[in-house]
Amino acid sequence: MILYQDEHWLVVDKPVGMATHAPRPGELGAVEWLELHLGLKTHVVSRLDRETSGVLLLARDAAASARAQRIHEEGGARKVYEFLSDRDSEAAGLGSAWVRDDVLDGKAARTEFRRLGPAGKGWLYRAEIARGRTHQVRRHAAASGVTILGDVEHGGAAWLRLCLHCAEVRWPEIPAPLRSPRPDSFGAAVSPIVLGYALCCERRGDWIAAVSDAHRAVHRDELGGVPASTDVYGAWFDAVWYREGATAAEAAAELAPLLEMVAKSHGCRGGVVRVHRRNPHGEGLIADLVTVGETPPGKFTVSEHGLRYEINLTKTQHTGLFLDQRDTRRRVALAAAGRRCANLFAYTCSFSVAAVAGGAEVAVSVDTAKACLATGKVKFEVNGLAAGGRGKFVQGDARGWLQRQLRKRENEGAGYRAWDLVVCDPPVFASARDGGVFSMEKEWAGMVRGAAALLAPGGIAVFANNHRGGDQDKYHMVLQEAFCEVVELGVPADFPVSARSKVHACTYWCGPFC
Repeated sequence: MILYQDEHWLVVDKPVGMATHAPRPGELGAVEWLELHLGLKTHVVSRLDRETSGVLLLARDAAASARAQRIHEEGGARKVYEFLSDRDSEAAGLGSAWVRDDVLDGKAARTEFRRLGPAGKGWLYRAEIARGRTHQVRRHAAASGVTILGDVEHGGAAWLRLCLHCAEVRWPEIPAPLRSPRPDSFGAAVSPIVLGYALCCERRGDWIAAVSDAHRAVHRDELGGVPASTDVYGAWFDAVWYREGATAAEAAAELAPLLEMVAKSHGCRGGVVRVHRRNPHGEGLIADLVTVGETPPGKFTVSEHGLRYEINLTKTQHTGLFLDQRDTRRRVALAAAGRRCANLFAYTCSFSVAAVAGGAEVAVSVDTAKACLATGKVKFEVNGLAAGGRGKFVQGDARGWLQRQLRKRENEGAGYRAWDLVVCDPPVFASARDGGVFSMEKEWAGMVRGAAALLAPGGIAVFANNHRGGDQDKYHMVLQEAFCEVVELGVPADFPVSARSKVHACTYWCGPFC
């Protein structure tokens, strides 16, 4: 992902679908991702559209940012783009090379075009510019009659992505040109599933691999017509089929071409295919599962920001680590120093591990499942965090823990030690062996008000839910009534949201936002 780095400049290979700079707090553009996950603070000196991939130059200090402005004004930089079009410049009378210098937004702009040849069902082109104006290549291509495939905004044919890629940047303060290889989706015509998986890979690049060996390779609904998701955990994959009525064996047969590509591109030795159940507790935690390739070990670990998390693909409904909370775990780790943390519905205590690793004074994990807390204790031991007793484990109902804390606060008054960081990630629905039932829809307001009442001044609460059929506006409104500041966090890069799909999980950061 990092193509070049020195004390003044950082050059990255930006994936398609990632903005250069986030449009609102809580989302992660390239700039925010680099700071959150790698601690690299940068200044934007040039931009790539969200749907444009390729070489992105960023400044690492204010002085370099000021120099970049002068370099652009003096025409000292060169950028080379490649794009696909379903229109032939030679048939349009432009020949194999031409120049557009139409004024854009009242400013001079020059784009040099060259036809590289046929590609798939269209043609591949090269466009070179000095200082870019907004959508310069896209607008000049459209004015030339060779609109870019996927650029509906400027008259191009609809497609799966905007087929525009910044292939090369030449910068006077960097000795060699910076290059990004042409995306696989720009190649010859291939089957829909091969093309679709290529786009999945292009949305992720190798950014997540820089911090973890676990990620979602294919999100639910990301491949049109394939009702499945596929996660990669180190050398193993976990595929989930969402269409009710099918068996795991039938799903595995349907997914065979995709799983073969996932295994090849990520070096997976094998994995499992399971069928999603709306009420797995009523049918047994693992109702239907088959192995593909080698059988994964009963338990193994994956890495995220240097921390080890235990994974189980064959014995439990959930694997032990929610990949869609990777960004949130990192935020918690960075905010946890010196704080007292309560992790409600802790599951296997991943948030608690991140908090203590980040310097939390204490992290209390509350969950009804003894086995999950036992896994959490193992995580603390594996990561060298067990000593000192900063990890505490409470087996019981999170609602009951909240009520006890509220009574304790009332009894102790000014002597009560409030909590600085509360994480609450409840299930949509859960039924216990004793007949008790938890419903997020019914319990959300009480959980929110209880957590808010326990927070110290300047405290932070993190709430998450994956209620795909729920009223997220209502959930959000309840949070706004309890907290002065509520920021909805954006989805991770490997959980993209399409026009036809819903957000997989909503996560809210309540309180001071950093």
